[in-house]
Amino acid sequence: MQEETKEPLGKSNISPISQQVPFYREKHITYLLSLEQSKDLDSIGYYLTEHLKMGGAYWSLAALACLKVILSPQQKDSLLSWLKSCHNPDGGFGGNAGHDSHITSTHYAVLVHILLDSLESLDKSRVIDYVVKLQNEDGSFNGDVWGEKDTRFSYCALSSLALLGNLDKINVQKACDYVLRCRNFDGAFGGLPDMESHAAYVFCCVGALRIGGYLSLIDKDALALWLSERQTIKGGFNGRPEKLPDVCYSWWVYSSFLMIERDGFFDKKGLEEYIMSCQDKEGGIGDKPGNCVDVFHSFFGLAALSMLDKGLGLEEIDPTFALPKKILKEKFKGL
Repeated sequence: MQEETKEPLGKSNISPISQQVPFYREKHITYLLSLEQSKDLDSIGYYLTEHLKMGGAYWSLAALACLKVILSPQQKDSLLSWLKSCHNPDGGFGGNAGHDSHITSTHYAVLVHILLDSLESLDKSRVIDYVVKLQNEDGSFNGDVWGEKDTRFSYCALSSLALLGNLDKINVQKACDYVLRCRNFDGAFGGLPDMESHAAYVFCCVGALRIGGYLSLIDKDALALWLSERQTIKGGFNGRPEKLPDVCYSWWVYSSFLMIERDGFFDKKGLEEYIMSCQDKEGGIGDKPGNCVDVFHSFFGLAALSMLDKGLGLEEIDPTFALPKKILKEKFKGL
């Protein structure tokens, strides 16, 4: 019996999950466009996700922009009409019409207006006032009037105000000082001071610090080491130690690497192969190979692929603002 040879494990020997998996561009487009018609009012799933519609609009539109799909004037008008119905008297946006305002859905609404090239239709002053009022004395931001604090909200606030050209309306130094207080001994970040490090919070904190101009104050090599340890033997990234890989972390981790200029710390080929293996032949991308697809993982998978493989012909997504670089270059010079 022939003896089995075993290669040592290591980042340079990550085993690809799949070999030469095709990129299902047209199927992805069909899947994303079909979401507009998926309004089964008899389905419990519709009501369980009703509050996520603003996020869903962003993920869908950003994914389509990544695939270089141009919406019709009728589709844009319909979306803008719906956006107006989500804009509340307090200046913020809800996750859907009739829902309370929240800083995350307000940030999504700003991004959606940009993707629709309709920022001029947004009542900017009301949105700016809403975001500014959510900053606390310690520099942190509440998510809404109920007072929950989280570094996700810091990122949403700084990103929204930077895109609206009014970052000076808040105390940027205090905002970034608070984010820096959420840095842990391992070099990574949590959602609150002394909270466990998590890859999604790393993105939010690094993004906030980059927008605010304080990124030079962190140990980039220490953070890069922690981020590199998020890559699993399957090629995909996880969010925390000992967790399974998930496509969405392809974005959270890779974009963080790019923002701190340390993208040579992991196996890009292994990551790309993992994302490609999570595609469904009928369109869409799931969190793991063989799992059901959804718009959230479809966008973040495509966004990571746009930065990993220029040969796929995708519109490259900016690692800080999660918008197509082309739009930022044309509309937001200086960001």
